[in-house]
Amino acid sequence: MQSLIVTGGLAILAGSFVLAWFTGGRQRYLMLFAIALLTVDAAFIGMFLRPYVPDNIALPFSNMAFIAAQLTFGESLLQRRGKTFGRTFIIGMFVLLSAVYVVLYLTSTIEIRTAGINIGLIVIFVVTLRHIWIRRDDTIHDKLIFWTFLTLGLMHTIRTAGVFFNQDIANPQSVFWGFLQLYILLLAMILTLELLASHFVERLETANTLRDRDHLTGVLNRAGFERAVGAIYAGRTRVMVSLVLIDIDEFKAINDALGHPVGDAVLRRVGAVLIDQSRVGDIVGRIGGDEFAILAIDLGAEGAGALGERIRRRLDEDAAAGQGRQLSARCSVGAATINIERGYETLYAAADAALYEAKRLGRNRVVSGAADSGRDAEQGVGRVVPFVSERRRTDI
Repeated sequence: MQSLIVTGGLAILAGSFVLAWFTGGRQRYLMLFAIALLTVDAAFIGMFLRPYVPDNIALPFSNMAFIAAQLTFGESLLQRRGKTFGRTFIIGMFVLLSAVYVVLYLTSTIEIRTAGINIGLIVIFVVTLRHIWIRRDDTIHDKLIFWTFLTLGLMHTIRTAGVFFNQDIANPQSVFWGFLQLYILLLAMILTLELLASHFVERLETANTLRDRDHLTGVLNRAGFERAVGAIYAGRTRVMVSLVLIDIDEFKAINDALGHPVGDAVLRRVGAVLIDQSRVGDIVGRIGGDEFAILAIDLGAEGAGALGERIRRRLDEDAAAGQGRQLSARCSVGAATINIERGYETLYAAADAALYEAKRLGRNRVVSGAADSGRDAEQGVGRVVPFVSERRRTDI
């Protein structure tokens, strides 16, 4: 009964990784982990068949399967982090440890064989740990996987050291051996579930990122921008918040005169400039066909105007090539700064009014809403003042 539970459970877990591989972009580490689990399953089957199969067949088969599983398992964890043992290390280590086990099997006692095979597995553990060592910025899943894997390695070490103090530990029929094997198997299953959970969480996060991302420009799309803004407004009070709206001047004329591929190139360049000029933590999004927005906390009215001007200058100075001629992607910018407690609708209305004013004054300029002094500043009331560039707009 125990053998059926163990082998059946490992097969089910392996099947889960195969399913995750099919549905998860066919990432190689998932299939490698499934192969490692099936190899462990084969090793346990070999152990369970010892009453029916001679030891000189069952034991070498099972222990070589454990070696192969450990190497495959380690390679899976490394590939998850974008690393690899390399084919030479994997094949060389498997041949070396298998040869050592065969020699020990033919010449030594069960205690020495047990210690020898586990020392080999510990070496693989140490090499794997060296490559997947956690960093401060790693996710909670990475850290859980690391510490579980470390605990698994420590249990192998305890079992190996115990052989030299109590020979009964090496006896598969002993209570301690059975407990230790069960504990190691439990840790391996926990690690397996952590890997599966990590994979599906990463897939969900990737899906959410793709859902919220504008694929052409690399900034947030309108829905993603609104979700990010909602999160900012839900978690903060008594701070000044700025909104900078950027509208590409005469974008329709660009599409009509030079075609949509050039228009797309302009949009990509605008997205790149906005990402480059904004701060870490600022929310950057494309909220319309040719309209972008940046939401910033504690930037201030002057800072928002300066940000808009830096963007305007970069777009005015940079040139995008299109059909053999140079095209300047110029923009109008409206910015507003108010207290966050007045709500996003009020902020957007003020920034939109500033953008309208920039276009009315002739485009290719910045109009910024600056917080008034005194009582209005405390309440976050804004007034629109022009922040006008000196460069003359060149028509297409």
